[in-house]
Amino acid sequence: MNRFWPYEYSVFAFKNLISFILLSALSLNINAKIELLDRVVAVVDSGVIMETQLNSRVEEVLKRLQSNKAELPPLNLLEEQVLDRLIIEEIQMQIADRAGIKISDSELNQTLARIASQNNLSLEEFRVTLEQEGDSYKVFRQTIRKELIIQRVQRGKVGSRVDISEQEIENFINSEEGRTELAEQYDVQHILISVEGGLNETETIAIKEKAQDVLKRLEEGESFEKLAATYSSGQKALEGGFLGWRTSAELPTLFSKTVSSLKIGETSDLIRSGAGFHILRLNDKRGNTVKFMDQTLARHILVQPSEIRTEKQAELLIKDIYKRLLDGEDFKQLARQYSEDPGTKMDGGNLGWANPGEYDPAFETTLNATKIGEIANPVQSSFGWHVIEVLDRRNEDVSQEQQKNRAYQIIYERKFEQELQSTLIELRAEAYVDIKLNS
Repeated sequence: MNRFWPYEYSVFAFKNLISFILLSALSLNINAKIELLDRVVAVVDSGVIMETQLNSRVEEVLKRLQSNKAELPPLNLLEEQVLDRLIIEEIQMQIADRAGIKISDSELNQTLARIASQNNLSLEEFRVTLEQEGDSYKVFRQTIRKELIIQRVQRGKVGSRVDISEQEIENFINSEEGRTELAEQYDVQHILISVEGGLNETETIAIKEKAQDVLKRLEEGESFEKLAATYSSGQKALEGGFLGWRTSAELPTLFSKTVSSLKIGETSDLIRSGAGFHILRLNDKRGNTVKFMDQTLARHILVQPSEIRTEKQAELLIKDIYKRLLDGEDFKQLARQYSEDPGTKMDGGNLGWANPGEYDPAFETTLNATKIGEIANPVQSSFGWHVIEVLDRRNEDVSQEQQKNRAYQIIYERKFEQELQSTLIELRAEAYVDIKLNS
């Protein structure tokens, strides 16, 4: 046996020990850096909310408030508001995941096309505009997809509680309220200081005093947007409390009389409901009645690029279909054979009568430029390549149909608004939530 072996072994062991200590220190240092980059700020049932998510959403809200030249709320209170919104969203996204709720690319593209159209842009122009303003189109798509999923969850949870009969619609249309309120719309802002169930009288009085303080600060000239983002529990709090244009009948019954009695720029007194104390401000009002619409009856064949078909191949195929149509082949037969629009394929591509603004901008531009009985040159939209034939046009009196649809919408939205806040409070109460924001 080598008499130097114990010494050599001890040196080897010592070197290994030093290496281990250095590696451990390096590992701890790396982990420390990772922890600084991101950390869990809340555990929500089977999911988590990360600090980067919170910071990103806070930045979005601040950017929105700054663009509206609104006074900014205290950062710590804004963070609490944003985190609460993220918790509610996470709960709903987990419900969607369990229920298998998905939003297809086709549905997402239709929504994005409508958003672009509302801004008088094509989808491609809208994408370019977003990126020029420093926003990611990919992130915007993800945000809209998430909003659509949440809307579907809310409709599923709340919609089943809303029951509207034909008689109820008729009664509404024939009522004085229906005749007068269907045309008039209000631009309203809203603050809700919520009151949870089970509070005693002293606790409720304290919350009312908080609401009165918010109202006093509004009367003294403080920004409505700032106070909404800081204190409101309403669904539109982080958007400055803006509810968007609503008819009086679309507002919860509790609000409608108050709003109709307000002057433009005026703020209401406190309004008590089961959810808490509400404050409303009327920013503007307008009338909007549509009785006649120019409608177009058309049919189309849609060819889409895919994993097995390039953009160029899709274009060549639609051009070949177009040529075969001009040569006299049957539109219905070719639509059934080639069209990738599942909603119209088996009906020979028939789109039915459509009102202005219902289609992708590029599609609608071509549609409007095509005469009755003509087949337009192939056009590319956000959905793929189309060949379109215009079958007929008409100026249709849609008052009765629109009135019934609008009446249903108004009654539904009124009942939906009343149920939604209660449902979200229930979902929040039933979920396991561990907030680690200040830990």
